[in-house]
Amino acid sequence: MSSTAESQKDRLLNALVTVTAERGLDKASIREVAAEAGVSVGTVQYYCRSKDEMLEMAFRHILEQISARAAATSRSGTVTQTLQRALREFLPLDDVRRRECRVYLAFAARAAVTPGLAEVQHELLGDMRGRCADVLRAAIENGEAVREFDPVEAAVVTGALVDGLLLHMVTDPTGLPEEQATRVLDDHLRRYLHVEDPGT
Repeated sequence: MSSTAESQKDRLLNALVTVTAERGLDKASIREVAAEAGVSVGTVQYYCRSKDEMLEMAFRHILEQISARAAATSRSGTVTQTLQRALREFLPLDDVRRRECRVYLAFAARAAVTPGLAEVQHELLGDMRGRCADVLRAAIENGEAVREFDPVEAAVVTGALVDGLLLHMVTDPTGLPEEQATRVLDDHLRRYLHVEDPGT
């Protein structure tokens, strides 16, 4: 695919994310996305033949974007500190992440009743759990564990906790402020690992 085509596709994806974040998923029609991106309806339909295809493409994009940023966090310090930094990338701790989390929650809710979105959710969250399990396994091998545990099961529990924190922080930010959310996440990790300051 040419750089021009990639750029145009990125514009469409960014437009869809903007529409969803600002107006809600119900407003994310092909026509609305085309208007936001400043292109024709036909251009949108070139990349996705239906609204369902467009939503699946955008959901995959937002999950891959969050996962890629988590994977790119600093590897300095201990394995545990690396994991802490990566997990915090999934929480709405700044404007960019708050926007992404609002969009993620909108798609995740729709995935409960849309098979195509559910398939994307299953595939990409499974990949994230697998990466988390790999890091936990590395922490065990590095002598950072406080007790014996199954890294696969711990990754599932950790992913569920992060999802829950994300939901509460977006929908009830005064009930679960950022400082408390990160403290809860660190306390959870202490069940398994030696947790200190994750650093920058």
